[in-house]
Amino acid sequence: MSYFRKKGLTRIDQQFLAGGSFRNWVHLVATNGGVDWRYWIRSLYVSVVALLNTPFRVYENARFGARIAATPIREVPIFILGHWRSGTTHVMRLMAQDPVFAVVTFVHTMIPGLYLSSPLFRAILVSSLPNVRPMDNVTVAPDAAEEEEYALGNLGPYSFYHALSFPKKMREIFDKYVLFEGVERKVIEQWQAIYLHFLKKVTFSSGGKRLLLKNPANTGRIPTLLEMFPNAKFIHVYRNPYVVYSSTMHWLDKELVPTALQDVDEELVRENALRNYEKLMLRYEADKALIPESNLVEVRFEDFEINPLGEIARVYQALGLTLTPEAQTQMQQYLRTVMGYKKNVYRLDPRTQQVLARRWGFMIRRWHYKPPNT
Repeated sequence: MSYFRKKGLTRIDQQFLAGGSFRNWVHLVATNGGVDWRYWIRSLYVSVVALLNTPFRVYENARFGARIAATPIREVPIFILGHWRSGTTHVMRLMAQDPVFAVVTFVHTMIPGLYLSSPLFRAILVSSLPNVRPMDNVTVAPDAAEEEEYALGNLGPYSFYHALSFPKKMREIFDKYVLFEGVERKVIEQWQAIYLHFLKKVTFSSGGKRLLLKNPANTGRIPTLLEMFPNAKFIHVYRNPYVVYSSTMHWLDKELVPTALQDVDEELVRENALRNYEKLMLRYEADKALIPESNLVEVRFEDFEINPLGEIARVYQALGLTLTPEAQTQMQQYLRTVMGYKKNVYRLDPRTQQVLARRWGFMIRRWHYKPPNT
């Protein structure tokens, strides 16, 4: 059964590829199986907006391109890793209260080629934003800290989030552009060039602050990131895999409906979620040995929920960072603003629990988790 048949279509202005280039958009359609007929209006919207933004992107690159290229990244970035729905956003947004860090914002990631000089497109973007993220009720704001994978999708063809637009290709896109399996070396180098340019742009627009980055897809890219930043710092956030599965399926439900340009079988979406977690966590477990011990700290999300400031202090100490009184005050104020936040509650049927115990048992046992409703 089609994943979308029972869900209906939603607003067309939430397809994120409209914030990128027309050339990138055409390339993606041509190489990912095209657009199914029932999404032609959504496709037309992306085409028109991408064409309209072309002169603005050309202007921004002409005005700032050389200065961005010359911008140094003096302090190595801090990368927050973890499978989707593991709590990385909460950790990132708390650390983002520290004024020493530069973060990628919602505006940066959705209009990466336009945000320095195009208030018109910022206004268009802001007008389309919901008040909260549909999958978890986390606040959405133009300048709130967000992940950069959407930006990579708008800047080039090498992003996992193209799987949200072309879900028939999700498995292939995941393997190629999260794990870099079966790709030529030049693809990795092109991805690195795109990513480095974007990080320099964020550094430039922040006045040279140290980058704090959260991107679940980077969990599978550790060797590639270490090529770029050999002394980078890493925080890996993990969470009960049973909860991660339920939350991931809920996330896909909310993200695919406004974004997809193809129909896809519901069972395929479910199987890809199971498979991708397996491959991502196996890759992380193999690659984390490449990171010097002093540059990696792991955070159990359930511990972070109970004692966020204590866990942040542990993270800072493990990575050799300085937690100032000013940063602590800002973090305490932020925590007060989210005190009323209520998480989604999930219950798993026995069959799904059995599937997860078999497929994801290697991490469930390693981290000593049980199903949430036992």
